[in-house]
Amino acid sequence: WQPMLESDCTFEPEMFLRVMHNLIKNPNIMSTHLFRADILYDSDADHTIIEGPTTTHFSDFTKHLKPEYRPRYAELPGFKWERTYVRQLVPRNRQLDKDLPQTCHFYTRLDGETTRNLILYIPHVEDSEAMPWYHPRVRAVAFSHYWTPSSRLGAVAVHYSLFPDIPLDSRLERTALQLLTKIHKHSRGQQAGYQKRVHHDLVVPQKTFQETYARLKSTYAKFLIEGWAEVTDPAKHVFEDLGIASFLIELWKVMYDCTQLADDKGNAVQLEKDSTKPPFPGFVDIGCGNGLLVNILIKEGFPGWGFDARHRKSWETFAPNVKSKLAEGILVPEQLEAVDLLRDRDFHNGRFKKGTFIVSNHADELTPWTPLLAYLNDSPFIAIPCCSHNLAGARWRAPISKAAKEKAAAQRPGTKNVQSAYASLCDYVSGLANDMGFVVETEILRIPSTRNTCILGR
Repeated sequence: WQPMLESDCTFEPEMFLRVMHNLIKNPNIMSTHLFRADILYDSDADHTIIEGPTTTHFSDFTKHLKPEYRPRYAELPGFKWERTYVRQLVPRNRQLDKDLPQTCHFYTRLDGETTRNLILYIPHVEDSEAMPWYHPRVRAVAFSHYWTPSSRLGAVAVHYSLFPDIPLDSRLERTALQLLTKIHKHSRGQQAGYQKRVHHDLVVPQKTFQETYARLKSTYAKFLIEGWAEVTDPAKHVFEDLGIASFLIELWKVMYDCTQLADDKGNAVQLEKDSTKPPFPGFVDIGCGNGLLVNILIKEGFPGWGFDARHRKSWETFAPNVKSKLAEGILVPEQLEAVDLLRDRDFHNGRFKKGTFIVSNHADELTPWTPLLAYLNDSPFIAIPCCSHNLAGARWRAPISKAAKEKAAAQRPGTKNVQSAYASLCDYVSGLANDMGFVVETEILRIPSTRNTCILGR
């Protein structure tokens, strides 16, 4: 074993262990090259382990796992085994790197009043050449923490077990520093009482979303970026709309029977028929802008259309079957038609086919109208707010909700900075949807935008 870096610390073992469990389940915190980790095995759920793992099959349960997913046994003299995970690291780009199974062992030891914890990562590879690029090229990585209660001092450290053919280089040293820095930072955050404020994957599971996003990205991203016709940043808009499309596709597969749909290559959208669900009713993207989201969804086999107040250059780059589903027009709800507005322009009265799924993605002036239009059409909807406007279309700051005021008063008495303008807008739209009788759910989308709150009403 090669000791790499060590740092003094003032956080207790509970904080360190809480962070390590979280990092095992969320390796994307450590590396932006990773999507997630799929937990393949957790010894806490293995009731065949009585006194500890065995050297042969680890446990009676694990011998039934595929050989590449079985825990790699490791014994550390003087340490007591506590827990084992086997996780599969999933990279963002599977065309460049493969998944990597990895065993993660937890050990502990008591030296007088000093508590020592050791977490050991063992990648399931036989040599350095089989190691994916996103993982340091070492046989194993260990993280240690010791704590002495009387002095309230401890230390956290990173260690490597090197391959015989791979010397210690600057990249391995930088990786060790990054690992130690992240563990130290997150442990101090736990000690300070940090609580996660943003919770992803409440509506669509992370794995389902990311698998679809990776497929859409590999299928469309390069082509769409190279053919970009707008003056805006192509990468941001393409990856953002690919993320929204991934969310919608997986949401619709849960809500509807999509077995009758097929993408533009003739592949079925969904294979297993569910007669308990209604068929997909189609969608409308109100304020569709560059039309990119409509383009992706139609190519994926979901019928729908979109309209915007202004024709966009990018519409001309789409296939004829998509271009025909994009229209220029103003939405004026029929309740306002008595007012003599825009008679020289085409406008839509806000009445769609009953049940049509309404998509409102950064629709600005139409954002507060979205739940009202959904109510009028007996439709479910998603709204992803951006700029704040009132029902008259004027720029406006939504009032701070009563719940936000009460929460702020309880957490930070006397504070004036109760809620951001964006959070107030999201609460306002959610409140309108509640008033209309919708069951409202909120998802913080995994897209490259700070305006990533998705309000779902159904």
